[in-house]
Amino acid sequence: MTERSHIEDVEFLLDVLDARPGTSVLAIDAGPASAVVAENVGPHGRVRVAPSVTRAHEFAQREKFDRIYALDIPDLREDTAAAAALAPLLTDDGQLWVIDGAGPGEDTGTVSMTVSTVLARAGFAIVDILERGSRVAVWAAAGRRHHGVTHDAACLR
Repeated sequence: MTERSHIEDVEFLLDVLDARPGTSVLAIDAGPASAVVAENVGPHGRVRVAPSVTRAHEFAQREKFDRIYALDIPDLREDTAAAAALAPLLTDDGQLWVIDGAGPGEDTGTVSMTVSTVLARAGFAIVDILERGSRVAVWAAAGRRHHGVTHDAACLR
C-alpha cells in the first residue's frame, strides 16, 4: 500500500466514523488508524483497540461504545456469529462500521453485499453503505432499536 493510499484510507475512516470529541470507540484494527481516531475523540473520549473480533469480545462485560469500527477484518465477510457478538458492545444509539476493500477480481458492490448480508443475518439493520475508490464502509445499527424506540420499551406498552 502506498503512503497516499494509506492516508486516503484513514481519511475515509474518519469521514464515515464521524467520531467527535468525547466519543467512545472500539477499533477492531491491527493498523495505526486507531491513533488518528484517538486524536479526534480527544481527552474526554476513549479508544480501545482489539486486533480481532475475538479479542473485541473481551470488552463485552465491561464497556459499551458509541462507535465500533472493523477495518479489513475478514471474519465480518463470513462469520455471522462473530458479527452478532458485537451488538452487546454498542450503546443504544451506537454505530458499527465495517470497512473493507475490494481485492483483485472483486468490485465494491460484491464487497458491500457480502458484508451487508453477514451483518443482516447477525441481526443488524443496515443504515448506509458508502464507497470511495475500492473501499466500502457499511454502517449497521443493532437490531434492538426500531424507529427510535427500543424493543423493550415498545413491549411495555
